[in-house]
Amino acid sequence: MQNKSSDTISLSSLMHKAQQGDKQAYSTLFVQVTPMLRSFISRKINNPVDMEDIVQEILISLHKAGHTYDASRPFEVWMYTIARYRLNDYLRSYYKNESLKEKVRLESDYFYEDSNVTSSTDIDESISELIAALPEKQRTIVNMMKVEGYTAKETAQKVNMSETAVKVAAHRIYKKIAEKLKMKEEHNDEY
Repeated sequence: MQNKSSDTISLSSLMHKAQQGDKQAYSTLFVQVTPMLRSFISRKINNPVDMEDIVQEILISLHKAGHTYDASRPFEVWMYTIARYRLNDYLRSYYKNESLKEKVRLESDYFYEDSNVTSSTDIDESISELIAALPEKQRTIVNMMKVEGYTAKETAQKVNMSETAVKVAAHRIYKKIAEKLKMKEEHNDEY
């Protein structure tokens, strides 16, 4: 158990150094996390080619989101959260093609939501589009609270707002997204 803890500290430390511009730490970090990600994805996906594509997508996402990592939080939690989102993206697109389902092996405890991936695809894509269209500060609040798992208090500290202001902003954002989804659904029902 002690090794796992020191690995986490090591990865957190490497990521923090990488954020500071240390290219060697950045390279070492990616060399160390790649087998971890392969192992994680291989438990969900049977096809080696698809598995490798997903791992590469995760690595790209880690690179793009590197500035969002908070060194005071466990690196693995941050990394696996991103990995789950990339895997969910893959599964949503994959399940659109019904004939390929047998290639995917899902574990019942994998999904942290009780929703069915295939029935919520359009909604998930719509939500992603709506979040991407938000102003930067609102998008940051949603990503921190819903994607990265920060509390309202932690988010407030990061975005220089009061905790109450973050809660109010988050509530308004969620309400706005829900209204737009409802309008979109009603519009689609007309056709």
